[in-house]
Amino acid sequence: MDFIFDCFFEEIFATLERNGLQSRHSRQNVIDQLESIITGCSAGQNVSKDETSLLAVIAAIKFHRSNKDQNSKICKMGKYHNVLYIALKVAWNWGINDSIVICELLTEIYECEKTFERLFLGAIFGTNAPYFIAGWRSDFRDQDENTRALVFFLHHACQQRLRFNVDGQSVPFIDVPIESCGKSSPLRVSLQASAPDILLILLRYGANPIPMDCGITPTLSLLEKLIEYNETASYPYQLVSCFKILMLATPSIVMPFIPFVYKIRKQMFLKKYSMLIDNKIVMINRVFGVPELKHLCRCSIREVLRENCQLPHGIKLLKVPRSLKRYLDLLQE
Repeated sequence: MDFIFDCFFEEIFATLERNGLQSRHSRQNVIDQLESIITGCSAGQNVSKDETSLLAVIAAIKFHRSNKDQNSKICKMGKYHNVLYIALKVAWNWGINDSIVICELLTEIYECEKTFERLFLGAIFGTNAPYFIAGWRSDFRDQDENTRALVFFLHHACQQRLRFNVDGQSVPFIDVPIESCGKSSPLRVSLQASAPDILLILLRYGANPIPMDCGITPTLSLLEKLIEYNETASYPYQLVSCFKILMLATPSIVMPFIPFVYKIRKQMFLKKYSMLIDNKIVMINRVFGVPELKHLCRCSIREVLRENCQLPHGIKLLKVPRSLKRYLDLLQE
C-alpha cells in the first residue's frame, strides 16, 4: 500500500506547475483525490481507514524529504512544500491518532518556514484574513473548523512534548512566534485580535502567559487598551474577557514604572489605572495586596505542568476533586 501512495505523489506532482498548489482550490482537489484512494485502499486491502490515512500522511512526508534531499537539504517550496499542508489537512480530516507522525509533520513544516502561522492565523482571525496578512488562504472551511484543527495539533504536540529551537531557545509548539505578526507569540496575537476564545484555548494548552517575545507583558498591554475607554466607562466585552481570562493564569500584575521605588510606582499606578480599579476590572489584591492562596496555588501547579508540557491532560491525572480539576484547567473561577 505504501507503493500506491508513493506513486500517487510522484504522478500528481509530475503534472503540476511549480505553483500548482498555490490556491486553496487546487490543494483541495489533490486532497479529494488522495482521500478517494485512502477509501479505496482501505476497502480493497481490508485495512482500517485510520491506518490507511496514516500511510498517506507518511508518504507525503517522505515525498517532501526526498525532494528536499535532492536539493542539498533545502526545500524547493512551491508545490513541493505545499504537499505538507495536504498531509496536514488529511491528518485532520481522518483524525489520525499517531502523535509521533503528526509531530514529524509539524517538524517538517517548521524546518522550512520557522513558523506555524498558516495554522494559527486562521483560528485567530478567520480563514479569509490570513490572505491579507500573509498572502495565503486557510485550507479549513471556516474559523470554527480551523480552531478545532488547532486544538487537534496542540493535543498531539503536547503528547510528544514537541519543542523547537527559536533563536537559541527551546520553545514549545504553542509558543513559536508568528512571523507575519512581528514575530509575536500566538498568545500575544490573540490578545491583539481581542479573541478570548482562542486565548482560553492557548492558555489551557500551556501557552506562556508571559511570552518571551520581547514585548511588554500582556497584562499591561491590555490595561493600556482598556484605559482608552475610561471617559465613557464602556469597556469592550471582548477586551475585558481577554483580561479576565489572562488573569486566571497570571499570579499578579507586576507594576510598571521601573526603576522608581515601590511607593512611587504604586502612586503612579493608582493615578493611571484608578478607573479600572473603581470599575472592578482590576482587583487591587492582584497588584498591591496578597492574591488568594487558591489562585496562587493554581498558578504554581499550572506552571509546573506547563514546563513539562502536561497541560491540560496532566490535570486529569491529579488525584483531586473534579471541581478542583476544572478550576486548575481555567474552566471555572
